[in-house]
Amino acid sequence: MRSAIKTGSLLLAVVMLFSAIFAAGCSFSPEWSYKTSEKQLPIGVYIYALRAAYGEAETKAKELEDYDSTKDSWLDMEIEIHDGEKGVARDLIKKEAEENCLKYLAVENELKNLSATPDSAQLDSSREKSKNYWEVGPYAQYGQISPMKNELEKYGVSYDSFAYATADYSVNYSTLFAALYAEGGTQAVSDSELTKFVEDNYVDYSYFSVPLYKSDSTDTTTGQASSTALSDDEKKKITDELTGYVNSINDGKGYADVVEEYMKANNVTENPSKDNVEFKDDFSAGDEVKAAYDKLAVGKASLVTVGQDTTATLYVVYKKDIKADSAKQVADNRASVLSKMKTDDFDAYIKQLVEKLEYEKSPAVDKYDPKMFFVAVQPTTAADAGSSDSDSSAAESSNSESSAESKAE
Repeated sequence: MRSAIKTGSLLLAVVMLFSAIFAAGCSFSPEWSYKTSEKQLPIGVYIYALRAAYGEAETKAKELEDYDSTKDSWLDMEIEIHDGEKGVARDLIKKEAEENCLKYLAVENELKNLSATPDSAQLDSSREKSKNYWEVGPYAQYGQISPMKNELEKYGVSYDSFAYATADYSVNYSTLFAALYAEGGTQAVSDSELTKFVEDNYVDYSYFSVPLYKSDSTDTTTGQASSTALSDDEKKKITDELTGYVNSINDGKGYADVVEEYMKANNVTENPSKDNVEFKDDFSAGDEVKAAYDKLAVGKASLVTVGQDTTATLYVVYKKDIKADSAKQVADNRASVLSKMKTDDFDAYIKQLVEKLEYEKSPAVDKYDPKMFFVAVQPTTAADAGSSDSDSSAAESSNSESSAESKAE
């Protein structure tokens, strides 16, 4: 049975979630944290989960008016976490850490109940990636070497605990998902169900864009290019031309023919059109284009202005019939579509497994207070912020990649 969740992507998402949120944070210690009759988690797994929850909570706390990076007082303030739950930060951190540990146990326990065994090759590959993160860090591909072991070991987190919470869990998660929803699963989803889901929840559109500005020279010191807005007459000429193309499409001319006409008229050698079939919530062309798309009937087009002055750009947006491409989307991207369709259900399923799980909590767990991770940070000046921009660029790039990474193939 082929997994419907891409384990490498899930591992990256798990590691990025934790590493991108904190810059400091399971174990050489023989202590355990939670256990069932089948499995016992090292205390390091709990510490890792606690540090991850701390990082998420701190991100939310920074939105508070009274947040002070030089004090740990935010731990006693009320925050709202990702699922809308409100509470004292310290309590929410402990609660989330416990919930994550219980998820590890519940998923592994359910795999045994279903006689579903993780693929050894997938597990080896996932562990190899986690080892790389441990040794050189998740941002190494951007030239930033920051071994996670340097930040985790000081809290009592060993590689084995780190690997269990990231590599092993990602494989267990995807294996259980497949055991339920993939072909042959206990709740297998048919191609016809997936096709209907695509038709109801995906968008199918094409567009090409034309800037209303011209790029000037690039600053050799900063590497930044400057732009100059076109004159009103130049803007009007382009707008009138593209309006004509939109009218032609709406009068029945083929979108591809219009693009070809535009290319010939403007000596464009490379096709500028972009074709997207994607989940509605992942609409990639921007909010303005999405708003225009939502108003269009199938087979129609509109002209949209995005940005202003030196960033103003015109988009010719064409709405295609998703029903014409839905079967192909399922055939070419079945795992991805299945993940979009069932991930929320699956997470609810795991939550139910946790609620039914019979487990024991070690007294050692209560010895760990989230305050242990606090490091006072002095506010930076404008000059300091400017000098640190280059240092943060690699991390920002990596975070962007992480957000684009789906759990699905």
